[in-house]
Amino acid sequence: MIVFGDHKRTHSAEQLREAVLAEAEAIGVLPAGIERHAALVDLFVSASELFQGLADAEFDTRGADGSSSRQKLGSEILVELSREVLRSWQQGFARKGSLDGSLLAKLVAIDCGSAITTGPVEGYALYALYPETYLLAALQSGLDANTCVIGIRSIGLGLAAMVAAALDAPPPVSVRPIGHPFSRHISAAPELLGSWRDRPRAKFAIVDEGPGLSGSSFHAVIAWLLRQDIDQERIHLFPSHHGGPGAQADAQTVAALSQCQSHVADFEDVFDGAVAPGLQDWIEHLLGKADVELQEISGGAWRDYLSVPTGAWPPAFPAFERRKFMASAGGDRWLVKFAGLGETGQRKLSTAKALHEAGFGALPAGLCHGFLVERWIDAGRLDRAAPARDLLIEWLGRYLGWRAARLQADETGASLDQLARMAVQNCKETLGERFAHALQCWFAGQPSPGPTRRVEIDGRLHAWEFLVRPHGLLKTDAFDHCRSHDLIGCQGIEWDIAGARVEHDLSAAELSALVDCIEQATSIDRALVDYFEPCYLAFQLGLWTIAGRSTDEEDRMRSTRAVERYKAGLVRLLGY
Repeated sequence: MIVFGDHKRTHSAEQLREAVLAEAEAIGVLPAGIERHAALVDLFVSASELFQGLADAEFDTRGADGSSSRQKLGSEILVELSREVLRSWQQGFARKGSLDGSLLAKLVAIDCGSAITTGPVEGYALYALYPETYLLAALQSGLDANTCVIGIRSIGLGLAAMVAAALDAPPPVSVRPIGHPFSRHISAAPELLGSWRDRPRAKFAIVDEGPGLSGSSFHAVIAWLLRQDIDQERIHLFPSHHGGPGAQADAQTVAALSQCQSHVADFEDVFDGAVAPGLQDWIEHLLGKADVELQEISGGAWRDYLSVPTGAWPPAFPAFERRKFMASAGGDRWLVKFAGLGETGQRKLSTAKALHEAGFGALPAGLCHGFLVERWIDAGRLDRAAPARDLLIEWLGRYLGWRAARLQADETGASLDQLARMAVQNCKETLGERFAHALQCWFAGQPSPGPTRRVEIDGRLHAWEFLVRPHGLLKTDAFDHCRSHDLIGCQGIEWDIAGARVEHDLSAAELSALVDCIEQATSIDRALVDYFEPCYLAFQLGLWTIAGRSTDEEDRMRSTRAVERYKAGLVRLLGY
């Protein structure tokens, strides 16, 4: 099944460096507290993006990882920033003041005369991976300054700097594993390790998020070190979780990773209230309340708060969800959802505010070090209390027209060809060769849509995502699905129109009325709506097929019902 994707963008390295400098200079005016600490981490994330992009550009030029003065200076800067984060955390966010002028001077000295390519770092953007956890893992590891720290790009470069800072070790080196996602290898110059190979007592720390489905990135670096005559017992791993690699890992990878000592710290270990204030303290500070209680509702547990019986619960994809909590304070309830560190979280907050001001979303209270806090609203769901169809069409038209006009995006998404290939592949895996061939012929017979004007699509037009209120509908979960870990990304608003057509079973007349309403705000390519419909069906088909592999029987059944619905939609579209 094709569901996931990675959307990369090309930037001016000079512009990114200027943005990093601006962030660094702004920290000096912030008072001590969670806001300054969060700004430090956001600065670290931005600088990490810049330096991994520069390192990747050198790799693309040489065809192998190697050492350069620019990469060494970049690693030095990241270690210094990591030490600032370490001091802020150890002092309970009580630290204040400007960053050292020498750090800013090093930033200015970096050669940024080239374009670089970067993509969203899933751990920081989606999966609540906090770099501070690597500080604690390193402090508890028993390793010392005689450690060669190796980061796996992209995210591993910055995380390796955190480990080096905590160990007081030299700045890290980094590598980018290449090859098939489930069988990666390292292409690196021998001098990358320098004199570390000649230090018999030295340890080697490999740092990255994951391991993922195959564990092949960690294994690639382990195998590379073994080829440099580094004994396996000297190799330590710094992953993001306690579990091993996933279902695509071969026996050799599982064995190699299990034979290395791993060091992991959890979010709750770092922000436990003993060393630094925890999430509850952040929320109390934001809301100005001292009686906040938190209940985790990740992995579909948010459905416990719906005023419907469990038999009417919507399906959930726990592995795909952001981490979230319910905060209760002063008789009010607030949804606390991970939105992302760095620019990602700030952009989502901006979208959430715009949605609320336009009357389409809940009130956001603010952003707390990656967690967005918005008011929880108790109201009936659209799948349980449907309004008149004409009112539904009118509200959907205003909502989608507003998104198209106000949330235009410079971010990328899947191309039309990628979407068609995804649709045919997912159709093949679920319905078989005959239907996949028919869908391929269907795409070949469609007129070529015009250029896509990308917007921050909603991406989730399912009926259970809407609240029914006296003054109209309110959309939940509406600010970040275009920045998810899936293939779709930002698309034309026609994607959401196709989604509305599918999810609300719109007739041809209703679809025409919806498009007419949206066209009061922006023009619509009706051929693109038609092109997107099988793509939407096939994407949802793939998504809920994967979700159906859940170990929870009731959730498997919910996902299966969704899968059958999308299958039926594709079959109807193909005329069978």
